[in-house]
Amino acid sequence: MQDLMTTALKACLATCLATPLFAGPFDGLYRPDQPWAESWDCRTVGSDGGAVAIEGDMFKGVESACKLTNPVPVTGMDAMLYDAECAADGETVSYRLMLLRLPEGVAVIEDGAVSPLVSCN
Repeated sequence: MQDLMTTALKACLATCLATPLFAGPFDGLYRPDQPWAESWDCRTVGSDGGAVAIEGDMFKGVESACKLTNPVPVTGMDAMLYDAECAADGETVSYRLMLLRLPEGVAVIEDGAVSPLVSCN
């Protein structure tokens, strides 16, 4: 009986650790909404020509990852404003980032830039 409980506990822990602690409102795989990105691979995350992933409080792009904290809903919009702390090329940068739901995906809005992404799903 002890072995059966230990096996069940290990299986549960493996599943729980592989799953984000919480699902975010924008979770999914995306690619840029541009003709040059139509051939992007929607299975590989984090490499050139691969998908961009939003998983819980993480935004994963090409050779970069951002932790999204302090979510603030944007009144009257299907959008959320975050503090983003991003690691890329051995450096860490912090800035504000807004994710806005679009019919085909999301828009990533930063100071001076809007990047529409289409869903890979």
